[in-house]
Amino acid sequence: MRELELKVELTPADLARLEWRTPPADLSTSSPKRIRLRSIYYDTPKHGLHAAGISLRVRRQDEGWVQTVKADQHVDGVSNPIEVEASVGSEAPELDKITDKKLRRKIEKAIKATALHPVFETIVQRTTRKLRAKGGEVELAVDEGQVRTGDAKADLREAELELKAGSAEALVFAAEKLLGDLSFELSRRSKAERGYRLALGKTDEAEPQKAKPARIRRKDDCATALTAILGSAARQINVNRRALFETDDPEAAHQLRIGLRRLRSALRTLRPVTDSPSLPAFERCARDLGRAVGKLRDADVLIASMVPPIEASAGDQAGFTELREALTRYRTSTRDKVRVALGGPDWTKLQLYLTLWPQILEENAHLDKPITKHARKVLRKAWIKPAKLGRKLDTLDATHRHEMRKALKKLRYEVEFFAPLFSHRKTQRFIRQLKTLQDVFGYVNDARMASTLIAIQKGERAGDEAAAAAGLVVGTHQAEARHVWKGANPAWKKLDRLPRFWG
Repeated sequence: MRELELKVELTPADLARLEWRTPPADLSTSSPKRIRLRSIYYDTPKHGLHAAGISLRVRRQDEGWVQTVKADQHVDGVSNPIEVEASVGSEAPELDKITDKKLRRKIEKAIKATALHPVFETIVQRTTRKLRAKGGEVELAVDEGQVRTGDAKADLREAELELKAGSAEALVFAAEKLLGDLSFELSRRSKAERGYRLALGKTDEAEPQKAKPARIRRKDDCATALTAILGSAARQINVNRRALFETDDPEAAHQLRIGLRRLRSALRTLRPVTDSPSLPAFERCARDLGRAVGKLRDADVLIASMVPPIEASAGDQAGFTELREALTRYRTSTRDKVRVALGGPDWTKLQLYLTLWPQILEENAHLDKPITKHARKVLRKAWIKPAKLGRKLDTLDATHRHEMRKALKKLRYEVEFFAPLFSHRKTQRFIRQLKTLQDVFGYVNDARMASTLIAIQKGERAGDEAAAAAGLVVGTHQAEARHVWKGANPAWKKLDRLPRFWG
């Protein structure tokens, strides 16, 4: 059997609120039930089952013992493992009770001639409720307790929403209603994985990461390919959000903004093939969080790229020290605001959508068509606006240049998403020239954005010398931008001459 669960980690206060809160009127529910669960996890001395991607536990339940084997337990907020249960006579495992012969053989191979022994255990108080929503049935389980191994222990505070019947839309609806105003993080690990990490003494380190391409193939259907594309954007968003909270590395904001932009481009590719009521809200959350993170990234660009070269070449250094101090204060306050936004309602909803939308795509009957045909349509549409603006590039005003820059970004992300479906040589040639043109628009935009230095200097109450330094930075970059802009038309013509590889 496979189960579909949404797993989240909660603060103590929000766990208590969720455990006993009265559900909204459009979410019917049963009375809560509370039980104590003790689960013992078994493995070989060298953790052979864990290496094989399997967990084996025996749980005290209803005055008896239940053995559970799980495989394919990857958890990224949502869990969809293979699960086989059987009643056993004691807390010791009984492998002959595993009815899935293929899974039993895999376990026997992992154990070989060694013996199983307890590695860790979890002890939780679980409160459960049955929910009905959107024609489906969902079970809510709220767990509070500990995972223990030897002298080490760690707290567990989790909520699980398991789809018992119906579509993933029912799970999305229930999650929005129950979790929308709570502070939570998606669970990245199963209880079994938490126990193993505790037993092995492993810790986590957050650091910014660039996007990893979605692995799609020509033989994929739309559901498979679009799920992979969403997953690629989700991973980039999640890891860099965490890095933004745990480090002060400017790369975290940069990669998070890219991840949110890639997500918005991915969602645009879904519009023609789904009418899900949660798609517009999904897009709004990504847009609003992207705008918030963008302000932090702009501050980082000013500090790292716009001010230093002008300061280094300025004959008179007066005012630059004060300007940098003002910028640093502004960047700190902006970072704090972004962290608040990334812990607020928009982030809560975005987490739910990122986690559950792959299942919504899988259930969409319209997405069983080949991905290549859909990709051609998406790329043809993405080319329309850059082509229209590019062919009158010399006459574009500042507003239309900004529109062109955004259109090129959208095109770039969508080209990169679908590049594996087409000729590698042609796609890479197109992407290289597209990047060249984007570099021109990127610098021109940074030069335009540099004018915010003056507002920052005033807002941070920096003095007249800082104002003069800010003016010098703005003026120098604006002059350089006029020179750089001369390369826009030649770069566009080279791009326009390349074959449309999706044709």
